[in-house]
Amino acid sequence: MTFRDNGPLDTSGVSAGGGVGRGVVIGGGGIGTVIIGLLIYFLTGGTGGDPNSAAPAGPGAGAGNSLSQSEQDLNRKIAACTPQLANTDTTCRIVATTNSLNQVWPQLLRGYTKPKGGTRIMPVGANSINTACGVAGADTGPFYCPGDQVAVFQLDFMDRVITKLGGSNAAFAQEYIVAHEWGHHVQNLLGDIDKAQQGRGAEGGSVRVELQADCYAGVWASKADKGENALLEPLTQDQISTAIQTAQAIGDDTIQRNAGRNVNPESFSHGTSEQRVRWFTKGYQTGAPAQCDTFSGAI
Repeated sequence: MTFRDNGPLDTSGVSAGGGVGRGVVIGGGGIGTVIIGLLIYFLTGGTGGDPNSAAPAGPGAGAGNSLSQSEQDLNRKIAACTPQLANTDTTCRIVATTNSLNQVWPQLLRGYTKPKGGTRIMPVGANSINTACGVAGADTGPFYCPGDQVAVFQLDFMDRVITKLGGSNAAFAQEYIVAHEWGHHVQNLLGDIDKAQQGRGAEGGSVRVELQADCYAGVWASKADKGENALLEPLTQDQISTAIQTAQAIGDDTIQRNAGRNVNPESFSHGTSEQRVRWFTKGYQTGAPAQCDTFSGAI
């Protein structure tokens, strides 16, 4: 059990997204594409995936003018989410985690505002989603688009794909993924997200931005179970370990090795497994956003 029954959840900022059999798909399908493009933060305009392959947003792209049946069903499910359901259901877990993030971050960041575009959840079978950053395929992985301040999560990734990469789909591991993308929203509010474009490779801006988002996820975790109105039950070390397992699995070096490629630091976008675990842990242990400065010195 992760979430306390502290009243109803605010579902107003969460909706289904992603057309089924419609729109433009970036790249191909299957786990190989996800491994190569996993969770990549879009460097051009802050999208996800390859910045050069993102199709421009336009009429008929993404969800289109009407909702698919799966989107309608998912929206009904979202509207019915409760803390109890968040303990057993991935969709409601995403909703509850966004509630917790919007509860914690105003205490840490003066002037914090919720993402204007809210949270979009892609149902299983959806093939693409349209954001201000372009049209992203379902195999892009979770991402945040600064242009319209929207965080996007794919149910298939959260439940199935992450385990094929060696990560965990346990409750808190999924919450860590949501909190990481929220870290990008905090960076957007602070004006730091554009630093992703400052240099490439193991010491480049993209890696520094991603590691800071991991650290911010740790900061959230350190606060999310504190106080009588906290939405999370006290976290256990076993739960924290599932987030660490996932951070290890999605390090650039691990992804490259598992894909049968040589480790190439010049192609890094998110940092090594060791770095991702270390920065998440630093955020969790200190609980201080100021300790998440990945832009000064070595990382």
